[in-house]
Amino acid sequence: MSQQSPLPQAESGTSGTVLVTGGAGFLGSALVRELVARGVRVRVLVRRAKQAEEQWRLGAEPILGDVADRSALEAGLDGVSCVYHLAGKLLEPGEPPEQYRCTHVEGTQLLLECARQVSSLRRFVHCSTTGVLGPTGDKPADEEAPMRPSNVYEATKSEAELAVRAAIQLGLPGVIVRPGLVYGPGDWHLLKFYDAILRRQFRPIGRREVWLHPIYIDDMTHAFVRCASESKAVGECLNVAGQEVVSLAQLADTIARAGGTFLPVGRIPLALAWVAALTFDALPARLRQRAPLTRDRLDFLTHSRVYDVEKAFEILNFRAKTDLVTGVGRTMAWYLESTSERPPRTVPRVAVAD
Repeated sequence: MSQQSPLPQAESGTSGTVLVTGGAGFLGSALVRELVARGVRVRVLVRRAKQAEEQWRLGAEPILGDVADRSALEAGLDGVSCVYHLAGKLLEPGEPPEQYRCTHVEGTQLLLECARQVSSLRRFVHCSTTGVLGPTGDKPADEEAPMRPSNVYEATKSEAELAVRAAIQLGLPGVIVRPGLVYGPGDWHLLKFYDAILRRQFRPIGRREVWLHPIYIDDMTHAFVRCASESKAVGECLNVAGQEVVSLAQLADTIARAGGTFLPVGRIPLALAWVAALTFDALPARLRQRAPLTRDRLDFLTHSRVYDVEKAFEILNFRAKTDLVTGVGRTMAWYLESTSERPPRTVPRVAVAD
């Protein structure tokens, strides 16, 4: 199969259409905006009429449906040269496991089945997650490290990745991308973390330093684009994370400084945090979603997750450009402008230069 560039207007100058699943989400919406800005014809799979209207305004063509809807997938895939499969369900307390399986595993399998029938397809970019590797410890994990998922989100994403690997073995021109901790304007998932820091309610847990590997949304979007345009990427699995590994305490301190405040002194004892997490986990699902701490959140706050990203540089010639202070500053400016839950009056608004 020919591996010509699937980014028509932006890269090769030929005709073509790109399909983005999950285009209404944090990663997907940023990617859609980037592709439209590059002059690419973009088709987006969305689940709601309001999301469809938003895609029209962005300049994309919406297809109403989801990854479990065969007719919507077939309509979305008609004549496309590239698929960006970003549809996913983030980990939320109290959500039934079958919802993750339906979206990540069954949805991916159905999309692959339909995509294999599309003769015009030149690239299939699958968004997995570095989370499939589970906690890594302090040593960066590369793409050959064994999968060790630690929750239902990571486990079902692992199964989806294996399905894509199998399809690649059968001839699918696929690329597997594993984003690290993506942050930036538009990310509602981390707003509770930002809010706790701005209210000076956050302290690191336990004595051991926890290391993370964040990547700013613009950098992640550019990596996705490179995966679709670089012929060497076909058949590869790539960890994609930021230019620096940072401690959780350093990340929290950077957020606090961007918001004009500072972190309280000290750490929360690990045993006390475990008691709190187990207590909140015992609540009904509706209440558990509002809990400040659960076992899954405790896992994130107490385990290092860092990655070797050299392969992405070798294959894509990609390195993240946005440093933590710049990325967090831009995110804080968006947070202060967008959230309905304003920080306390003691936290000043700040102007952040782009």
